[in-house]
Amino acid sequence: MARYFNYYGWYKPTQAKEVKGGIKAQSKRGAFARKWWSKRWTQVLESFHIGARLSRGRSYARKGQVASLNIEKGKVLADVQGSRAKPYKVTIQFNTYLKKQWEQVVELLIEQPIFAARLLGNEMPEEIESVFEKAKLPLFPKRKKDMETDCSCPDWSNPCKHIAAVFYLMAESFDNDPFLLFKLRGMEREDLLAALQKIGATKKLVEEPPNLEPEPLPLKHDDFWGQSLAQSPMAMPSTRNLHAALPKRLGPLSLWRSNKNFINEMESIYDNASSRAVIWFDKLSGV
Repeated sequence: MARYFNYYGWYKPTQAKEVKGGIKAQSKRGAFARKWWSKRWTQVLESFHIGARLSRGRSYARKGQVASLNIEKGKVLADVQGSRAKPYKVTIQFNTYLKKQWEQVVELLIEQPIFAARLLGNEMPEEIESVFEKAKLPLFPKRKKDMETDCSCPDWSNPCKHIAAVFYLMAESFDNDPFLLFKLRGMEREDLLAALQKIGATKKLVEEPPNLEPEPLPLKHDDFWGQSLAQSPMAMPSTRNLHAALPKRLGPLSLWRSNKNFINEMESIYDNASSRAVIWFDKLSGV
């Protein structure tokens, strides 16, 4: 049995207790992150030079030792099962930005329409760090002291292997939902998209005011209301072109753990439901 030395002397490493229903990393070997912003995140962790705790953190993440992971505004809360009976409590806190600071970021994003367009399409433009740097508000932590990390375990090192495990699972969560990076800085996804749409629409109206001619109302009843329901044939509303519009609008699930893509699965379900609806409607209408 291998033995290691720390400040208190020689010790024998203990075996972590197995977790039922733990969050297992999708990555089985190699790098955890797939997207550029998630890779950037792992670079932050690896720049801390915490040695063997990194490899043990990767092992914990892949074995499912993280029992829960919640990414909230300005902080991350997680339970990580170690060798003791109760899981350790991990807390990672970030500096959130004020409303005025976020308004400045949104203004800078609007100046680059491609940035706003890609964000509205649930993508993170690679040059977005330059926007935050221009506003003097870093998106990613640059130093260890740029965020506060804490774990209830007895390990004197900070970050420990439990914190490292949470960091790696956060990278996978960012892969699925890049807006979580903004959430850590105090901005929810829906609020950011709404701000981009509001400011962008306002600027467009100021720069290009619409030239609308007044249109008189039709005098005849049928012209105003259109063809009556009694006169119009029963028609099946088109549902075949939705392509999981609602799940796409909501965005990816940060803790989706299936090997299959969430949006692709939902598109398949929607398509199947649409096909069944058409068959049901044809039978009901006697077509």
